[in-house]
Amino acid sequence: MVTQLRMPALSQSMLTGRIAEWLKREGDRVSKGEPLVLVESDKATNELEAPQDGVLRRILVAVGEEADVDVPIAIIAEPNEDISALGVGETNSSVPTVTAPSPATVGQLPAEGRRPASPAAKRLAKELGIDLTRVPGTGEDGLITEKTVRAFASPAAAAPSPNDSQIVPLTGLRGRIAERVSLSRHTAADVTTVVDVDMGQVARLHKETGYSYTAYVAWAAAQALRKFPLLNAWLSEERILVKRDVHMGVAVAIDGALVVPVLRHIDRKSVGEIDETIDKLAAKARVGQLTPDDMKGSTFTLSNSGTFGSLLFTPIINLPEVAILGMGKVADTPIVRDGQVVAGKVMHLCLSYDHRAVDGAPAVQFLQAVKRRLEKPE
Repeated sequence: MVTQLRMPALSQSMLTGRIAEWLKREGDRVSKGEPLVLVESDKATNELEAPQDGVLRRILVAVGEEADVDVPIAIIAEPNEDISALGVGETNSSVPTVTAPSPATVGQLPAEGRRPASPAAKRLAKELGIDLTRVPGTGEDGLITEKTVRAFASPAAAAPSPNDSQIVPLTGLRGRIAERVSLSRHTAADVTTVVDVDMGQVARLHKETGYSYTAYVAWAAAQALRKFPLLNAWLSEERILVKRDVHMGVAVAIDGALVVPVLRHIDRKSVGEIDETIDKLAAKARVGQLTPDDMKGSTFTLSNSGTFGSLLFTPIINLPEVAILGMGKVADTPIVRDGQVVAGKVMHLCLSYDHRAVDGAPAVQFLQAVKRRLEKPE
């Protein structure tokens, strides 16, 4: 059976994916369930498996190139099966292809005056207003790639680095994170509100149980979201989708990047259950074993920069969600109790919310509800 392998939606916010590595070459036989290709999403790098037995007849999106969700990236079929109906080698606007020219035509312009270019390169050239006939083909068999277009648009970016600098490419997961946070900042009408929390009672429980501060804050936020459901929502075009279930994303720092696994139905869990789930997901994240399902469907996000010593910060909203809660460190701080200045444990909670969907009053009331639960957890 002839099958098109399509770019999957690996996260709720994913619009495009980038091919990180093909694990098989054209002409190789593959078995159903066998790892076939590594795809970088806006959250992580995921391994896609072959959907059936057969031969990898065509690779439609090359390494380093992007494809929109649901666009075919490869064709799997038996050697004797006809795949011409899928547009391979033919003009078919419904199926993107990256068929390279024959060696005899390398360096020459096709009859229509355009060089062969990948779909991602064409899309980027259109966005930047670049005439592809002026762009050299630097890929295999003269193919114009997305990287070529970016270098053409910004020659300085492609220049060799000075001797006193180290280049860290803004690609892969790091590049996807850059795209996502830029989109959030350019889209959401974000506002950040901060409260200080007396963490004395939680600090005592933390010492007794060993449960993390993150688990206690996640529990308190989940309970508060049941009272203020408007913050447990997505903003989609002209609609606010208030979610019935509370699925909280918890940011986990890994080497050089950040991933956000999801704790499902967190409002039904105890602090101990939340702590155990966070530990399991964080362990999977650090060894690169998170699955797409582990990172899909979050309705609210929690980020703890206090782990690294931060006092407070302005977390960036994880679109299409409407709010994110940031944790600062739990610090020894002078506080007033019963009119007396005493040493206490204080943490700052920072709520960033999208003012298009949430007004200031319910946002602050939610934050105060979280504060109350943490100051009197029992």
